[in-house]
Amino acid sequence: MTAKNIKNLAHLSTTFDASFEKKECLTVDGRTLNFREFSDTVTNYSKKFKTLGLQKGDKIGILLFNSIEYLTLMYAAMYAGFVPVNINARYKAKELNYVLHDSGCKVLFTSSDSDEITNFTDLISSVYNSPEGQPKSLHEVYIIGGAKDGRFRDFKDFEDINIDMKIFEDPIGEGDDPAFIMYTSGTTANPKGCPLSHSSLIYVANSMIDRWKMTENDVFWDPLPMFHMSSILPFMACTISKSTFLSTIHFNVDSSIRTLIEKDVSIAFPAFPAVMVALINHKDFLPENLKKLRLINNVAPIETLRSFQNKVPQASLVSAYGLTEVGGVTSFGSPDDSLECRLSNCGKPWPGAEIRILDPETNEVLKREEKGLIEIRGPHVFNGYLNDKKATENALSSDKWFSTGDIGSFTEDGYIQFHGRLKDMLKVGGENVAALEIEAYFDSHEEVLISQVVGIDDDHLGEVPALFVEKKSNSEVSKEELIEFCKGQISNFKIPRYIVFVDKWPMSSTKVQKFKLKDLDLGEKVFGK
Repeated sequence: MTAKNIKNLAHLSTTFDASFEKKECLTVDGRTLNFREFSDTVTNYSKKFKTLGLQKGDKIGILLFNSIEYLTLMYAAMYAGFVPVNINARYKAKELNYVLHDSGCKVLFTSSDSDEITNFTDLISSVYNSPEGQPKSLHEVYIIGGAKDGRFRDFKDFEDINIDMKIFEDPIGEGDDPAFIMYTSGTTANPKGCPLSHSSLIYVANSMIDRWKMTENDVFWDPLPMFHMSSILPFMACTISKSTFLSTIHFNVDSSIRTLIEKDVSIAFPAFPAVMVALINHKDFLPENLKKLRLINNVAPIETLRSFQNKVPQASLVSAYGLTEVGGVTSFGSPDDSLECRLSNCGKPWPGAEIRILDPETNEVLKREEKGLIEIRGPHVFNGYLNDKKATENALSSDKWFSTGDIGSFTEDGYIQFHGRLKDMLKVGGENVAALEIEAYFDSHEEVLISQVVGIDDDHLGEVPALFVEKKSNSEVSKEELIEFCKGQISNFKIPRYIVFVDKWPMSSTKVQKFKLKDLDLGEKVFGK
């Protein structure tokens, strides 16, 4: 059986020739597995799973922060034919209760080591108290690292599961079978489960490898949470291409800079401005210290990306466009593209993927350079949300076009440009305004580090923009100066009516939670009626 015809993601990722056995596969804060150790751990854990009485397709929950155990458990479950549910480790009782019961998890794996994971009293409540009218599906909770005190008396120790060494089977589950389930983060509603198939994920991972020309010589650094595609997709690509993958439990700028330098990182995946800003402001983030760094992935407005690129001119900074529902990403920029191309767009769609831009009111397919609703079709698009027929019908057409809810356009050369979320559009006095457009303008100000814009209800205009700004170090820029910066440069209806300076953003795992910004004190209007 060759790697090309293997259709189980875990099996494909643990397949290699003898030359890679001792090569570093995975490191998390100094703990390392080579490719042989990773493969052996995955197959041994899969044998443990086979003793639990689970059937093909049964769901198992993983509630852990970044760790070697996270990925070995996840891959072992896929290898054994079960479906891991990647649970956000920052969930609290209500969210956890919902996801456990919505997904139908039969076994949950968590840790006794992290006091940041949901309080175990709440966890027990989530395990043993089903929502009204729902049967209890979760049978067992296993503790990784041992049940160390009386709080865990109702749970089992993962190490106590005996491996039946007589079990030796090829991986179960392949192709269109679900490989794992990611839950999209919710703001005003419950999160939605996205089952992603083996075939769709293998397609996306191989597309990423080809676009970035990843080889066994690459060292890939990714500090993002393993319960997000922003970490899982890069790891999939690394295991297939036999690149080394470096992660961390919690992002720390000093240790991250040390890793980038000492491990000769060639591809960095900070992905979000908050992480990248911390890196570029570090005294040791210098081109002469990062000679092997050839590629950096980031998503931000153009001027923000330009400031990042200027700090590491020897590396190609690229952007991306994607969603969980399409396996994480449907396009990456290429290191072969020109600087301006890489800064101004998100790359071309994967080969075999279709993207069209629709008028959101008429559903007419728009021409190049025209902004509209992004829809995607292809081998990486999921088949629908878990247990949510209505949401699936709203998102997927009968001919399998997925409506993203994002506003975008194509350049004349066929590159994707992202202009913001449809729901992140403001309606100011009847004019449609993308929050991203205002953010991009303010991010070009020499004293603005990061900006965010939300819509605020207004008696006169229906909705007006409010600007939230984190200033650069030692900046004394005032609200009045920022308003003057707009006048004569952008339309009056785009000028913020409120400006709030912030030092700390309300964050989810990877994104600013804009809905929480509305709860901050806006102060008095600084522009207009």
